[in-house]
Amino acid sequence: MKLRLPLAAIAAGLHPLPHDAAAYATRVHRLGPGDALVVFDPDGGVEADAEIAGVDRRAVTVRVGELRPATLLPARSLTLIQGTGKGDKLDAIVRDATELGATSIVPTLCERSVARPEGARALRWRRIAVEAARQCGRGDAPQIAAPLPFAEALREGPAGALRLCLDPAATRPLGAALALLTPAAPGAAQPVVVLVGPEGGLGAGELSAAEEAGFVRVTLGPLVLRTETVCAAVLGAILVRSGG
Repeated sequence: MKLRLPLAAIAAGLHPLPHDAAAYATRVHRLGPGDALVVFDPDGGVEADAEIAGVDRRAVTVRVGELRPATLLPARSLTLIQGTGKGDKLDAIVRDATELGATSIVPTLCERSVARPEGARALRWRRIAVEAARQCGRGDAPQIAAPLPFAEALREGPAGALRLCLDPAATRPLGAALALLTPAAPGAAQPVVVLVGPEGGLGAGELSAAEEAGFVRVTLGPLVLRTETVCAAVLGAILVRSGG
C-alpha cells in the first residue's frame, strides 16, 4: 500500500511538502526520489498520485498528478456534539470519530464539564483528525469547532437531520431510532447529529433543552458507558446502518 500524506490545497505540479510530512516520508518511511505516494486534501476531499521529486536539506519536493475525488469519504453528514471531558479524552474521541465517519465534531461546555478547554485546543484536535484520516485511508477530515456553549452547540448540524441525544435513563433504544434512518444513498443520505454528554452526563435542564431542539433521547442499554466509549459505540452503529 502506498504511503498517504495530507497536503492542503493540493494541485497538479511540483510542490514542497510541509516539514512534518517531509520528515515522515523520508525519515520514517525512507522514501526517496522516484518513490510513489498518495496525497490528499483533508478539507477538499480530493487526492492524487504523487512521487518524490527531490530531497535535500532544505525541502522535500513532490510531483503531484491529476486530482480526483477521494476514494473513501463518509456516506452521510454526521455531526458529533461532544461534552468536553477531562485530560486527553477528547483527543481519543476525535480520533475515533474521524475513523468512524464523523464529518463535524462540536465540543461543548456542559454544566457538568470539569474540563473547559480554550479555543486554541481546536487546532490540536484538527491535527489529530487529519492524522487519523491518513491512517484509516479516509480522503477528508472532519471540521472541528472551538468549544461552544451548550445552547449554541444544540443548533449545530444540517436541517432535516436525525438528532439523537444519548441518555442512560431514556426508554427508547438506539437501535429503534436508527431503524427509522433512511439508508445511505449517493448524495441523498439523511444527516445525523449525535449529542453525548461529559463524564457526569447531561443535566436535567440540558436534556429538556435538547428535546426542545428536536433531539430524541436514546439509550445504549442497561450498561453505563464512559463518555469516550459512547462515541465509538454510537458512530459504529451508524456506520453499519450506512452500509460502511
